[in-house]
Amino acid sequence: LIVPNIGPSSTWNNIIVRDSLLNNSKITYKPILISQVDYSEDTLDALNFVNGEASLNFIDAKKYPYIKLLAEFEAGDNNTSPELYSLGVDYVGIPELAINYQVVSVEKDTVNQGEDANLQFYVYNVGESRADSFQVKVEVVKQDNSKEKIFETLIDSLGSEKRKKFNITYSTANFNGPRTFSISIDTENKVTELYEDNNFFNIPFYVVGDTTQPSLKLTFDGNDIFDGEYISNQPNIKIELTDPSLVPITDTSSVNIFLNNNYIHYLGNENILNVNYSESNPKVTLNYTPTLEDGEYTLRVFGKDASGNVADSGGIRKSFIVQSDPKLLNVYNYPNPITNDTYFTFKLTQIPDEIKIKVFTIAGRLIKEIELNRTQLNYDLNKIYWDGRDDDGDLIGNGVYLYKVIMDVAGKKQDVTQKLAVVR
Repeated sequence: LIVPNIGPSSTWNNIIVRDSLLNNSKITYKPILISQVDYSEDTLDALNFVNGEASLNFIDAKKYPYIKLLAEFEAGDNNTSPELYSLGVDYVGIPELAINYQVVSVEKDTVNQGEDANLQFYVYNVGESRADSFQVKVEVVKQDNSKEKIFETLIDSLGSEKRKKFNITYSTANFNGPRTFSISIDTENKVTELYEDNNFFNIPFYVVGDTTQPSLKLTFDGNDIFDGEYISNQPNIKIELTDPSLVPITDTSSVNIFLNNNYIHYLGNENILNVNYSESNPKVTLNYTPTLEDGEYTLRVFGKDASGNVADSGGIRKSFIVQSDPKLLNVYNYPNPITNDTYFTFKLTQIPDEIKIKVFTIAGRLIKEIELNRTQLNYDLNKIYWDGRDDDGDLIGNGVYLYKVIMDVAGKKQDVTQKLAVVR
């Protein structure tokens, strides 16, 4: 009987057998060494067992990370056959150095020329024994496939189930275009491992020349809005101009605002136009806080960076409505009919003091009430979730129900009543 390849091992300990040798029957166990160099095999003499154990620590695991076992059975008196119940080999597995996409990252996969490209990665030893004396190397692969070595170090030792962290900073001052970080571990194969295809990893990054287009961001009271939405008559309209280049922006002409085609001048409007510049990250932040009369408005914002690159082509255009008279509009629920849950939706022209949603049976019995204060409400569209359960926590049954949305503004109430159906 030959037990096939056992290993790979960094240290051979012993062999343990359970057998039955009656009437002078015998089992002889011989290790077969498999060379790490040429995979040739060498059968050794029989092992000497004491209490079912025999040492294997005389085998050099660096030369012979794999072995086989030859078990020779010899019948005893009256042709009695020996019986082998179990055979086990105790050894320490080899190191396994590894790197993959889960432990490699770049701070930004696209950087502007002049910014540092920052690489972070971990080298893991997921094997059963310590890995000694191996190299870690990082190269940058250029567009013509030539390589530039930017980092190399010798790791003295990395224990089992341990990791080592690396942070690499690479200057992009003198080039642009695509590049790739190429990480290599133990290229000289000094560490015996089961797998070596996990010792390499490439991660690309891109360096953009200093001609990038700045970008604009526009929010109303902290929210992005769709065209035609209702907003406050005293909104905080925040405009942000971000430029990924390293050239600072310091001129108010970088942002131009038009309200209903009328240019909003900075001079004379300092009380409603507040401008902040950031040099560390070239950026303009502008807060525009007008007081608006009722009506429909169109706001257009244009931006450019210090190099004259225009933001977002035609700028940003938003249309909105201001209505100081509080109104409750477009009251619906969806889905309707409902199976289990639904959303109550409605629009608000102003934020009221309170909204109540009451659900009734068709006979008029109140089964659910939802109360919302002004901090829970938004201008324009509101979506209020209901899990389809009554105030006792029970799912309501099939049938038709009425719900009433009640708005309270300074004691003045408006309400809208609608129907919903439950079908399961």
